[in-house]
Amino acid sequence: MKQKKNNVAIIGGGIVGSLLALILGLNGLKITVIDRQKKDKLFSKNHYVKSYALNQGSSNLLNILNIWDIIKTKSQPIDKILLKQGSSISSIQPFELIFSNDYSKNNYLFHMIEEIYLKKAIVEKIDKCPNIEYLYSSNVVEQFIDKNSTKLVLDNGQIIYSDLIVGSDGYPSSSAKKAGIQHVNYSYNQSSIVGIFKHEIPHENEAVQIFLPSGPLAILPLSGNRSSFVWTNETNEAVRIFNLNDLNFLNELNTAFQNRRGQIQLESKKSMFPISLTIPKKVIKERFVIIGDTAHKIHPIAGQGLNLGIRDVAALAEVLILSRRLGEDIGSRLVLNKYSKWRNLDVTSVVFFTNFANKIFSNDNFLKKFATGIGFKLLNESKTIKNYFISEASGLSGDIPKLLKGCKL
Repeated sequence: MKQKKNNVAIIGGGIVGSLLALILGLNGLKITVIDRQKKDKLFSKNHYVKSYALNQGSSNLLNILNIWDIIKTKSQPIDKILLKQGSSISSIQPFELIFSNDYSKNNYLFHMIEEIYLKKAIVEKIDKCPNIEYLYSSNVVEQFIDKNSTKLVLDNGQIIYSDLIVGSDGYPSSSAKKAGIQHVNYSYNQSSIVGIFKHEIPHENEAVQIFLPSGPLAILPLSGNRSSFVWTNETNEAVRIFNLNDLNFLNELNTAFQNRRGQIQLESKKSMFPISLTIPKKVIKERFVIIGDTAHKIHPIAGQGLNLGIRDVAALAEVLILSRRLGEDIGSRLVLNKYSKWRNLDVTSVVFFTNFANKIFSNDNFLKKFATGIGFKLLNESKTIKNYFISEASGLSGDIPKLLKGCKL
């Protein structure tokens, strides 16, 4: 029976878990990544329909890892964001809020990148790092943790010992459950349909979010005359729309989008997933920590889920690497508490904002819509407030990790 002893075992090989493995491995730690996915299916176009809006902090981290130059040609800059109400009230007064790169220190607000290109670039870097063992098609069947070490038994009989286990296997998380971490879960009774479409009219680097009564519709530009969509509805309505044939689906999507891109055509298969707010009672235990969607699942209304996960990665990596250099036990509660305290305020504020925004915007109450519209009008006239929102969205405000600043550890 094969046995191995590493510094860190990461359960879940998504973007967040893989980035953490790469940073730790490049800084001398021995890492094992355990991924259920088969390698030959990892980069199938049919597997990836998601795209992400990377903020400046996330771009800085990828640049330090020499990944940004690889994916930059596949990315699409966003230099304008239009927020628009999409109910009947809009016909009375077209409430809109516009953010442009005039309010950013850069010539863009975000960069859109398709998941397949980002994941491929990370895995190629991992394959070249001798400190990282990436186990595909693997599942944890037993998980043991005590004060001194951890032990994972895989379905092929392999045993992995480590100083620390990182749960990055999404939600619901089997690793968190085995570690005794409990989550608080709130269902929005909404589901999001995501995919990529081609369109007739160029997007001109503009992202659009239309606030409909049952949920927001986000259209996010990709390279070429292509865009990613995240269409959130009440779950029953989302199921109805998702089950339409492609022609009828596109007709309804274009109507909701107010035909802003002309004729559209699906490029990818669409997929659907339920929306909920999920936060853990604790993110750490002795020799165990959770990150990314395993630690916090938020509403996609602001498109900040991956950026939040990358901030987890940057903070945890900094804590572990610096603690190890000081000779500290990286799996101890003393070390992990540094991470927990560091991330608590940022995660709480993002959770509050996305939850509040969805409740305010996703309804058809006349007074709420009218008040929101007035708020849009006031915001449009305030450069100071716009600058504040752009600064917050950039991931460069507050006590941020070195990697997000573009500094090596």
